[in-house]
Amino acid sequence: MIKVRDNNHGGVWPEYVSGTAQQNYLKAEVGILEAAKQGYSHWYIDGSLPGERPSDWTESRIDALRETILKTGVKPIYHGNFKAPLGSDVQEIGTAALDYIKREVDLSAALGGAPVIVHGGGVVEPRLVIEARRMGLTAFIDNLGELVDYARERNVEIWLENLSNYTKFHPFYYICVTEDEYAEVLGNVPGLKFFFDVSHAHVNDGDPVKVFDRLHQYVVGMSFSDNKGERDSHFPLGRGSLDYPGLVKAILKHEWRGLVGFETRGSTLSDSVAYLNSIGSRITDKVA
Repeated sequence: MIKVRDNNHGGVWPEYVSGTAQQNYLKAEVGILEAAKQGYSHWYIDGSLPGERPSDWTESRIDALRETILKTGVKPIYHGNFKAPLGSDVQEIGTAALDYIKREVDLSAALGGAPVIVHGGGVVEPRLVIEARRMGLTAFIDNLGELVDYARERNVEIWLENLSNYTKFHPFYYICVTEDEYAEVLGNVPGLKFFFDVSHAHVNDGDPVKVFDRLHQYVVGMSFSDNKGERDSHFPLGRGSLDYPGLVKAILKHEWRGLVGFETRGSTLSDSVAYLNSIGSRITDKVA
């Protein structure tokens, strides 16, 4: 496999990795410095955290962070608040969530046009589960269409991130959690891009490789961590049961290239890159 070296301390990246992003649940100003220290090209500002939501930002704080971005060269991704129920089965709640996420878009535009990662949200304790989830998915598609248009006018991209398909943890149900649902949303919202969380897709017997094979043309980036198929555990790569060798083969087959975010606990960028490179070497050796 051909590889390229990053310009810092992250090791030799596989050819298909155009950039790397770190999510570490830190205040934005601390997170960017930690990401720069390890050699990441991007870092997540986590909009679900107190202190990182749109109302928590001032013009002076935005200006100061933009200076740090210029100095470090590390770029932001605004990981929108996954609690915002864009896919609610209650229209008024979905509309309120849309207005809230528009404020996330405004913040991202002020930070220089950072992409905004959005989620489907969920429905809580519905009596008619199938009907409520269908209503939620329909509302999600409608709200995303408006959101993508709003963001485009501000030079901000909207990236859809899939949530985990929990079937044993209720009384809530996430929206947009299956392969067919991803395909329906992406096929009905022009301009929407897919930031594919492979770990979320692995939960409850999901098949991330199959999803990537089907929807790779929409995928702008992927979020990597590992789990054993029961919950989103954020294990280091190789510590769970996710088929990363199969995923890398699919990536190479489709000649995909994009951003990879690492949401691993207890490992560094160099650890994750080394694991991916070891898979690539084994694939190359077999081909040879």
